[in-house]
Amino acid sequence: MSKPDKATTERNSKILRELVRQPDNKVCADCKRNDPRWASWNLGVFLCIRCSGIHRGMGTHISRVKSIDLDMWTPEQMESIQQWGNRRANLYWEAHLKVGHVPAITKWNHSSAPNTNHEDGR
Repeated sequence: MSKPDKATTERNSKILRELVRQPDNKVCADCKRNDPRWASWNLGVFLCIRCSGIHRGMGTHISRVKSIDLDMWTPEQMESIQQWGNRRANLYWEAHLKVGHVPAITKWNHSSAPNTNHEDGR
């Protein structure tokens, strides 16, 4: 595969910066931390560095992670991330969870999440 030209790389960079500024993409799709700088392009979500590591650990047969700042993106990857985005991807993937699955605490509304801050570090 040939390296994209400078104009294509700059165009992709601009598109990615615009996408990550959209309200639904301003936070990590998984944990809701601000300012995600990574993406799983095949799942169509923007991720924080911590969650990107978790996605990388799943293997490329499940999630294909790239930096939105450091990596070069192919036309296929750009098309996928532009078609999805955090809101649409989460609506799709969460609708396909097994019956009875409870999302991680980080997905809950912060006011309804149980308090797990203990002085003894538990």
